[in-house]
Amino acid sequence: MSNASKLGQKLPWNYKRYFLAIIIFAFSCSNTLVTKYYQPYFFSPVSAMLRTVSGNIGLTIGEWLYLIICISLIISFIRWVIIHYGQFMVPAFWGSTLVRFFNGLVKLYIVFELFWGLNYQKQSPAIDFGLIVPTSYTEAQMDSLSLALIRQLNNTRAVLNDSSLKNLQLEAIFEQTRGEYIQAYLKYPFLHYRHPSLKIAAFPILGDYFGYTAFYQPLTGEAIIRGDLPLLTQPFTVSHEMAHQLGYASETEANFIAFVIGTESKDPLFNYSTHLQLFTYAQLAQLNSIAKRGDFKLFENVIARNKKLLNPKVLADRKQIRDFFSRKQDLQIPGSTQLYNQFLQWNKQAKGIESYNDVLLWSLAYKKHSNK
Repeated sequence: MSNASKLGQKLPWNYKRYFLAIIIFAFSCSNTLVTKYYQPYFFSPVSAMLRTVSGNIGLTIGEWLYLIICISLIISFIRWVIIHYGQFMVPAFWGSTLVRFFNGLVKLYIVFELFWGLNYQKQSPAIDFGLIVPTSYTEAQMDSLSLALIRQLNNTRAVLNDSSLKNLQLEAIFEQTRGEYIQAYLKYPFLHYRHPSLKIAAFPILGDYFGYTAFYQPLTGEAIIRGDLPLLTQPFTVSHEMAHQLGYASETEANFIAFVIGTESKDPLFNYSTHLQLFTYAQLAQLNSIAKRGDFKLFENVIARNKKLLNPKVLADRKQIRDFFSRKQDLQIPGSTQLYNQFLQWNKQAKGIESYNDVLLWSLAYKKHSNK
């Protein structure tokens, strides 16, 4: 037997793990299978069970779990270097090490897909809502949408009481959002949210470094939201993360569910938070389109017009939100945005971070459907 064959026999390949990964991958290629079997028979009951457990524990388990994993990996790597330093010049050592590394990646793939990743492959919620979502929007549509949102923002902001807003607490928004999902369930049974597990982040500064405002922890079922965010952004953010808890994996879909929750809510705070977010997307989309044409005079005119039309209180709210994120921008670790963008693209969100903006397409479809 050749030396290469002997080496191949000694390599610690985990064939059963690779076989399971291939089955999962093949399963993920069918939207029908994922929607019909994985979502109702695995993800929904497992995530509900995780939320039941984690929701009764005050600690943000998901954050601590990530920290423990990161610290353990660093310690393990240092120990591995110390123990195996003398073998670094042995080719066979690197062959075995690479195989173990790939075994670990495959294990990570299996866990990720089972607890979360397969949701990216399920049937589009557009089918549940009866929507035909366009693939693009025009500059004129964004202008019209921006003007409509300005009217809605002004009307809603006039109803909101300044003193009530100052006393608003994130825990109260958690409770209100649960109530909004209960109301939405009466109209859309597929938005059945049970066993809440909403947590305020224990380490919000990590969000500054890695560029997140909130996240869903699939291993614990928790929706973890930064408590230092401007409170007017929170109803939309919390609704978005709760949509993830229901298995709406893509950021576009989670944004759309949050849009539906906020738009159909009878609470002006939820209307306002949703319209603030959508106006930011719509105005930016229009301005980007104008900038690509190089029409900077129109660019400036649109900004000036929108500022003139917006109620001073709305402008003040937008400035507060903008200032918050501007202060945090320099803290973000270089490359973290690009890594997240790549992660989204790997999970069939071709536009990456820009997929958040695709809620504009869904909102146009929703408006058209509602006007029928």
